[in-house]
Amino acid sequence: MAFSDRVMRLCSARGGDLSIRPANILEALDALAHARLKLGALVSDEIAARALAHNPEIFQLVGNKANGAHQAFLAFLPLNAKGARELVANRFSGKQPDLSFVCTPGEAPHAIYIWLIYAPSALTPTLRALGPLLARLAPRGCPLFTRAVTGHAARLFPAMGFGLAKATYPDAAEDLLVLPTRSDVPALAEGTVALPGTITVRIARTMEDMMKCFSVRAATYMAEQECPFDEEFDGNDFCATHFIGEIDGEPAGCIRVRYFATFVKLERLAVRQEFRASRLSFRLVREALSYCRRKGYSRAYGHSRTDLTRFWGLFGFRPIAGRPSFIFSDVEYVELEAGLPEAEDTIAIGQDPYVLIRPEGDWDRPGPLDLSRNRTVPKPQARIHARLRGRAGSERAQTVVVGEA
Repeated sequence: MAFSDRVMRLCSARGGDLSIRPANILEALDALAHARLKLGALVSDEIAARALAHNPEIFQLVGNKANGAHQAFLAFLPLNAKGARELVANRFSGKQPDLSFVCTPGEAPHAIYIWLIYAPSALTPTLRALGPLLARLAPRGCPLFTRAVTGHAARLFPAMGFGLAKATYPDAAEDLLVLPTRSDVPALAEGTVALPGTITVRIARTMEDMMKCFSVRAATYMAEQECPFDEEFDGNDFCATHFIGEIDGEPAGCIRVRYFATFVKLERLAVRQEFRASRLSFRLVREALSYCRRKGYSRAYGHSRTDLTRFWGLFGFRPIAGRPSFIFSDVEYVELEAGLPEAEDTIAIGQDPYVLIRPEGDWDRPGPLDLSRNRTVPKPQARIHARLRGRAGSERAQTVVVGEA
């Protein structure tokens, strides 16, 4: 699955003996009862029991062997081909699932619907257990679907890599989220375009990279929204950081970041029309925010089209209270802001000085100046020092002349 890099690192880390096993009906109903005390209404015991009888693997208890406690659990519905099509067509009910759409044990799913993740004080081991479980259920990969029913889930799932399913499957429910595979997503509904393959996002460092960004924006804003050239290319491009997104090597999207004293502004997010079935827009925003957090920013600001505030809400952006909408380039926008959690690896004074002079955003790898300290052929130091002394003398002489004048 195309989990975010942070979740992938978390899943690959080792931390204690992890226990995950299928629950029997009594254990599952007991765990559900405990979850209801915290979350309120969930599926009924009758529906849960019927689903478990159909496929005993759908309810997994997670806990450490050391304490034997199994309060945390994962409940999921592996869907067959028909079930996957019904889900993205908004004809599948998670509250009252038609079990003819749910795989039996050993049957490879075409999609997996996360019914419930309940992990009080045990989120890390639960997420760590999720990866191996999904790899076993769908070794070739399949889309992973869910819904965010709590505020915490609404923040968690985008951080894991989930995005709005409707961006890929137009008939999907408004609140359905999807995490596609890292390669192609199966065509779950007639007319659905499979997602392209490899997505890469990086900082634009060369004029060629900048031209790619400008081409994407021209195709998006100038061609589609008829934005005038002088309004799209507004004089801020060469005092900002740009991220270029490519799909299978083809320039497909971009975003721009500008800096102010206490906040950053994300802007000019653009994805070419033919690539909007992909998750590139989510990757671009996530990478930009992660970069801003490492630079030490705790607040982000932006302008959203009035019909796209839900998308930005997945990243924690909220409309600024009391601020009216406004129009530029003939489109209505609202102001948004978001708080950014502190990064564990913020770039700061006091770190290795070589880190701060590495290529922007690529602070974890040695840069050209790291390598310069290990030259095998020494430079002619005497000649360099002589030049520096000569330059200093020339500057002093100029200063004396000016002073006498």
